[in-house]
Amino acid sequence: MFKIISVIFLLSIIFCGCDRKTEFVGDPGIPPAVPTGLRIYYASDGEIGIEWNSNSEPDVKAYNIYRRTEFTEPVKVAFINDNYFFDDSLEYDTTYYYKITAVNLWDRESDFSGEVSAKPENRYNPDRPLGVRINARNWEGEISVYLFWFQNEESDVNGYNIYRSTSTGFTPDSSNLIGFTNSANFSDTTSLNFYTNYYYKIRAKDKGGLLSNASDEENDLIFEIPEVIFPPDSSTVEFFEEFIIKTIDVPTKYRIGLQTNKFFGEIWNATISSTIINDTLKIDFNPPSLQVNKTYYWRIATYSSNSSDPNSISKLFSITFRY
Repeated sequence: MFKIISVIFLLSIIFCGCDRKTEFVGDPGIPPAVPTGLRIYYASDGEIGIEWNSNSEPDVKAYNIYRRTEFTEPVKVAFINDNYFFDDSLEYDTTYYYKITAVNLWDRESDFSGEVSAKPENRYNPDRPLGVRINARNWEGEISVYLFWFQNEESDVNGYNIYRSTSTGFTPDSSNLIGFTNSANFSDTTSLNFYTNYYYKIRAKDKGGLLSNASDEENDLIFEIPEVIFPPDSSTVEFFEEFIIKTIDVPTKYRIGLQTNKFFGEIWNATISSTIINDTLKIDFNPPSLQVNKTYYWRIATYSSNSSDPNSISKLFSITFRY
């Protein structure tokens, strides 16, 4: 029996010892060693990357990054856990100097490492814009063509040149440049006509004036708002079975939505694709139960094949039902 108890006691000591984790007793009272191996691994187009050897002390938690120029004192610009740092949005013609320190769990800081420097000159053209989408709009009589795309990842991209043509496969140059934007979207409102196919390309432009290759070409055309034949706006009518509209000049998709107030609360909608042009179109009206003497609101929209967003949107109409 004594032997069994002894064996169990010995095993418990062994297994408890295996599970025991490293613990720090307290502040050793000394700073970490100075980080070594600091070097520049990238410097171009307003961006600089530095890296160094990780400290071997188990109580080092992070590193302070200090940066200066020829005209400024060192300033701490980052506190990070990794053994690398990527600095961006820098000036092309400025030389930047970096040095680092290690910081332990008790916030003791090492002496400075050696210093490295680099100038992030403007060398490479930006990447071409991706994910371009288009939506021609005639929203309550305001016409435009709205473009949006993914923001470039390069920190030195200053904006985007927008090019437009009425011919597919065009070459984007100064002759068809229609605008510039700092954002990853653009609304074209210049000299637009209904049913004209407009083709667009986009080029990213960096702070040094270098241009990317052109984006993929996108196109769309602006539709008119369908004319409403029945029911008239602001009318009081008996319950009916069909909306009647006059179609626009091109085959398209129509959507009517009925709502309980001016802002939301849609209770019925119908979507129909039609090849009828410049003629009447009847759209079946089969809503849920409606209240007598209550005013409802509705509008009609069209959709082109190039966008999931509405192309033309009518104003908001009102209607009241009676027996």
